[in-house]
Amino acid sequence: MQQLGVCLLTYFSLFIANCIRSANVHVKNTFIVDESGRVRIYHDPWPLQIAPNGSNWFLGYITEACSHGFQYLYNNVGGAIETMSNFWRLVAYEIINEPWAENYLKNPFLLLPGIAGTTNLQPFYEKIAKAIRSVDDDTLIFYEPVTWGVRLNGKYFGTKFTHVPGGDNYRNRSVLSYHYYCIILSLESVPGNSTILLFDRVLCDHIEESLLFRSVQNDLAQLDGSAFLTEFGGCDDSPTYDEQLDWGLGAADVFLQSWAFWGNSYNDQETIKRLSRVYARAIAGKPSTMEFIPADRYFYLSYFIDTNIKQPTEIFVSPLQYPKSSYNITVNNALKWRVNPTNRNIILVEPSDQIINSKVQDVLGVFFIHPKV
Repeated sequence: MQQLGVCLLTYFSLFIANCIRSANVHVKNTFIVDESGRVRIYHDPWPLQIAPNGSNWFLGYITEACSHGFQYLYNNVGGAIETMSNFWRLVAYEIINEPWAENYLKNPFLLLPGIAGTTNLQPFYEKIAKAIRSVDDDTLIFYEPVTWGVRLNGKYFGTKFTHVPGGDNYRNRSVLSYHYYCIILSLESVPGNSTILLFDRVLCDHIEESLLFRSVQNDLAQLDGSAFLTEFGGCDDSPTYDEQLDWGLGAADVFLQSWAFWGNSYNDQETIKRLSRVYARAIAGKPSTMEFIPADRYFYLSYFIDTNIKQPTEIFVSPLQYPKSSYNITVNNALKWRVNPTNRNIILVEPSDQIINSKVQDVLGVFFIHPKV
C-alpha cells in the first residue's frame, strides 16, 4: 500500500508540474502561444498526438485544452454561465429515435412497417404519451415509425398509425417525425469529387423523395397533427452532398415541412450558408407556396390572408444570404411590409389597408425577395 501511495504521489506530482509549466499560455490566431508570443510545441501526453476515441475517450479530460475550457466556464468568462443557462428550452419530447421493428427473427412479418406500427410502436407510444401527459399536457410529442415506413402508405407498407399518441384531442400537440436518406446512395457511395449519376439522381430526387413526402402528407390527412423532417443530410462536403442538400431543402419548402439537418458542419461555412435560408416562420393565413432558390437567392411566398389573425406574417431573412440587408422586396397590393425594429433579420408582413377596409376573405398575398443588383 505504501509503495502504491508513493507511485501515485510521484505520478500526480509530475502531472501537476507539467500543468504548471504549460499554464501561462493563451490562444492567438488559433495557435497556442506563451507569454512571449511564441507558438508552444507540446509533447505527449498533453496534448495527445491522437484524438481519444473508443475505450480511451476519458484521456481527453487530461488535455490542457479541456481543462482550460472548463475553467473558462466555471469562471464565467464572456458570460459563459449565463449563455449556458439561457440555452436550454424544452421544445418537444421525441419518444424514440429511429425505432426498430422488434424481434423479426421470431416474427419476420414485423419487417413490414405497417405490422411493426400496429403491433409494437403505436401501443408503445400510447403508454409513453399517457405518462408524459400525466405531468405535461401542453408540450409537443414527436413520434416516429420505423425508418423505412414513410416511403409508401397502406396496411403493410406505411406507418399504419391510426391516431396520434393520446388520441384525437392531442392532434395539435403531436408531430410525426421522419428521416430521409436516399437508399441507393447509402448502398452505393459516390466519389467525393463526383456528381450523382443521372439514374441515381432521378431515383433519389424524383422518385424516392417524392414518394416519401407524399406518403407523409397522406398520413397527415388521416392522423391530422403535424410532421417534421427530423433528420436528413449526413453527407461529406462534395458535389453529391450539395445536390442532395439543396434538393432536400427545396422539397421541404414545397411540402411546407420543418427540418433538422444531421451532420458535423459546425465549422463548415459553406454548409452553414446553404442551411441558412430565407423562410416564413409564421404565416397569418393559409400558406399556398413557399420557395427559396439558393443559386439566385430568390424567395417567394404566397398565402391566403386571414384578417382575423392580428399578428403579422414573419419572414426570416438570412444575413448570410443578404449581408448588410442587400435585398429588395416586392409585394402585391394585398400586402404591406416593414422591418422588425427589434430584429432586422425579420420582415413583418401585414394585410394592406385596402384589404383590411374591404373585409374580403381568401385574398392571395404575394411576397417576393431578391438580391440587389
